[in-house]
Amino acid sequence: MTPVLSQNEVFNYGDYALIYIDKRRKILTRLKQGEKISSDKGVIAADDIIGKEKGSQIKTSLNIRAWALKPLILDYIDKSLKRVTQVIYPKDLGFIILMLGLGSGAKVLEAGVGSGNTTALLAHIVKPDGHVYGYDIREEFLKVAKENLEKLGLDKYVTLRLADVRKGIDETGFDAAVIDMPDPWEALEALHTSLKPSAPIAFFIPSIQQLIKLYNALEDFGGFIDIRAFEIMLREFELSRTAIRPSTYMVGHTGFIVFARKIVKST
Repeated sequence: MTPVLSQNEVFNYGDYALIYIDKRRKILTRLKQGEKISSDKGVIAADDIIGKEKGSQIKTSLNIRAWALKPLILDYIDKSLKRVTQVIYPKDLGFIILMLGLGSGAKVLEAGVGSGNTTALLAHIVKPDGHVYGYDIREEFLKVAKENLEKLGLDKYVTLRLADVRKGIDETGFDAAVIDMPDPWEALEALHTSLKPSAPIAFFIPSIQQLIKLYNALEDFGGFIDIRAFEIMLREFELSRTAIRPSTYMVGHTGFIVFARKIVKST
């Protein structure tokens, strides 16, 4: 007997779908009546996807196989969000999420929202009971971030503030913080005050000079321990039945992640 699929298990008009043709051809699209999805491998009619089980095989107009997949948060971040700034790469974001121990219900501070890519992932992780407070000093960046969050339906889990964390932070009691700004050492007092006791913080900085300056500042400040620095390298492998080998290209240095935990400052 064929099982009856629920509405959540099949594609409906208005859903997003990831059309996977091959490793280099992945198309994220919102399914609209009468819409044609074009590629160099042929055209797919959105109407032909409606009602199909997520993960089903489809054919292009050139009789090329493709699959209609339910998008992951990574697909949305990678393919649908507008970017006006350099963003933290997924390889770094995943490690940051793990180091901070984030989950549903967490209250998270983000300093340096930029395009909102990191904000979106943080909101996705802490929803439905958590909240992200994102600070940036550029109004035009916050506008783009707001649009990106609304596109993903994550804006209800985020409060964006046009403010400089170096001059103070409105909220306190944060479970964790992600800091992506060029001079985080200037904000240590405000960050320390805003975090819960023992809360972790992750700084993302691009250069060795900044790493040295931040480490020295954290040591001098005296309100953080377990200070560690990481650099994440990502190398994918080329897979085939005849040969498996490392890819010619890899994602090397993108930045340094500095991790620390808040303690009560000695008097």
